[in-house]
Formats: sequence, structure tokens, C-alpha cells
Amino acid sequence: MRKTSDDLTISEALRDPLIAMVLRADGVKLEDFKQLLETAAGKREPRPTSVGNMIGALASRANLPAMPCFG
Repeated sequence: MRKTSDDLTISEALRDPLIAMVLRADGVKLEDFKQLLETAAGKREPRPTSVGNMIGALASRANLPAMPCFG
């Protein structure tokens, strides 16, 4: 996975003061939030590496042909 400057790792999210404030305000325990992030990360599909792969992945989910039709 390619990390961009907009992405937070799980450990960065757990240390982020704004996220910590929201969790406290919502009554969510840090350990529960960590479990949620780790579970979601484990279930996440890898990002497509190219536009072509992305179109193919979307087409297969929607039961459409992989080649877009323009015109």
C-alpha cells in the first residue's frame, strides 16, 4: 500500500489528540477504537494499482463489462 500524506496509520490515529477528544466525548474507549480499526484494516481490500484495475474491480462488482463505453 502506498501511503499518502492524507492517510493516518492506526498508531498515528490512536495518538491523535483530536481523535482522542472525540472518542472521550462519545464515550468510546481507546482500546475499543483500536479493535475497530484493526478489524476494518483486516477486512479492507487492497487498493487497485491503476485506473484500469479500478475500472475492472468496479465492473466486476456491478456485473458490468470491464471496458467502459464512451460515445
